[in-house]
Amino acid sequence: MTYFAVADRFTGAGEQTNGRVKPAAVRPIRIGLFLLAIVTLTGCELGYYWQAAGGQLEILRKRRPIEEVLADEGVDQSVKAKLRLVLAVQEFGVERLSLPAEGKYLLYADLGRPNVSWLVVASEEFAIKAVEHCFLIVGCLGYRGYFDKADANALAEELAVENFDVRVRPVRAYSTLGWFDDPVLNTFLQSEDELGVIGTIIHEQTHRLLFVKGDTAFNESFAHFVEAQGTGLFLAERGDDGAAPLERYRAQGADRDRFRAIVKRGTERLNRLYRSELTAEEMRVEKIQLFDRMRRDYQNEKNSFIIDNYDGWFDQTLNNAHLVSFTFYESRVAAFRALFVENEEDFSRFFAAVRTLAELPQEERRARLDMLEIQDAANTRHSTPATPAPMAQG
Repeated sequence: MTYFAVADRFTGAGEQTNGRVKPAAVRPIRIGLFLLAIVTLTGCELGYYWQAAGGQLEILRKRRPIEEVLADEGVDQSVKAKLRLVLAVQEFGVERLSLPAEGKYLLYADLGRPNVSWLVVASEEFAIKAVEHCFLIVGCLGYRGYFDKADANALAEELAVENFDVRVRPVRAYSTLGWFDDPVLNTFLQSEDELGVIGTIIHEQTHRLLFVKGDTAFNESFAHFVEAQGTGLFLAERGDDGAAPLERYRAQGADRDRFRAIVKRGTERLNRLYRSELTAEEMRVEKIQLFDRMRRDYQNEKNSFIIDNYDGWFDQTLNNAHLVSFTFYESRVAAFRALFVENEEDFSRFFAAVRTLAELPQEERRARLDMLEIQDAANTRHSTPATPAPMAQG
């Protein structure tokens, strides 16, 4: 995931970069231009961008070259091992997946906390539809990010008063997509095993390859799909060293499939409810019942899960905002899978086709993705679909 504090790019939200990273020499100019823009804002806008700039400057201050960190005897060996893995995965992404070489992580920053920022996602009460927020540079997006959790909670409370469904979730992975020399953060390395680190780096490299302004579902589903394909391939090509992690990864993918099926069934029931002619009060009662039914579905199938469980996700007070977050990552994966097959599973050809999609007007792009999903369903009837990457719970 990516959250660009200055321009509010979470999970890759932002301008298309097509792998082009702004030269380091112009980055101080960009900081100055941004700060100049801030002084033209008023009220809550000004406060929001000041906190974003402050968070970004903290990250810049705490950066160290990874080579220096690896040579530092005071740094824990587990951190060094994960940083070496980061470097290896980046090279693999460039050489085997045709991901961009520009902007690779060469720096590290320890923020001294487990999360870099917090994201506020809100949905309409009777529709699984994100409430959009509009920003400088990146346009309107279905979330708003803060470096301070208290600020995120304050916005969530304001939205809840307006009868929106709201969720505040932590963010661990962060990228400015070339605006600055991004470091690997300690928050990237929170996974207990190496699978999370591998997936995060491939995901972020994919965001640097291509970003479509204002289309979160497209961006995240694309990066999520490449993450899945890339992680499996990276582990497979490590030979014996990757055999056990690959087996674990596939088992996690199967668990992820089970989780996704449960949530998808629950989402379909809710969508039918929201299309009904019930009164608002009647809908609220049934809505609670349908979320409870989703939890029961999970409990009934929990013994089928191999490695992962999703107790934490289902133990939350679930609402439409949780489903909006889910769809950011899942809604277009099938379309990208079909496009990958259509391009003979060649990453260079696939990325060229994705760029062509990105250049279409939004409605045309969505129609093309819809057709690809139909194509994927037909493909699935004749073959085993690619295993999706397990998405971090939260």
